[in-house]
Amino acid sequence: MRTATLWLTALAIVLGFITAYAALHGAGDFLVYVLLFMFGGLLGYIGPEAPWRWGLVLGIWVPIAEIVYRMSLPAGAPPPSQLLQPLIALVPPLLGVYAGMIFRRWLPPPAAPEEE
Repeated sequence: MRTATLWLTALAIVLGFITAYAALHGAGDFLVYVLLFMFGGLLGYIGPEAPWRWGLVLGIWVPIAEIVYRMSLPAGAPPPSQLLQPLIALVPPLLGVYAGMIFRRWLPPPAAPEEE
């Protein structure tokens, strides 16, 4: 595995944890979706190869955190429809990653300085 891929994976996990923390601490759905979209756009711009990977690695943490939280409530396990509801959080990071990838094609990063 390339070093850049490892760094991007680590970055996606950290950004996913930040977003999951915000989701569990009352940030509101809209803010969580905006964070997922923006972080996805950043990852798509930095690493345009296999964008679906970055979207999944970034976005999976919010549903995992929500499902674990709902399962740990003292009232017991909620119905399956409420457990599957957080999976909608996978959509914004995937949209953001592909938007970042397209944005990179329109506006390529600056070229590295030439050696003298």
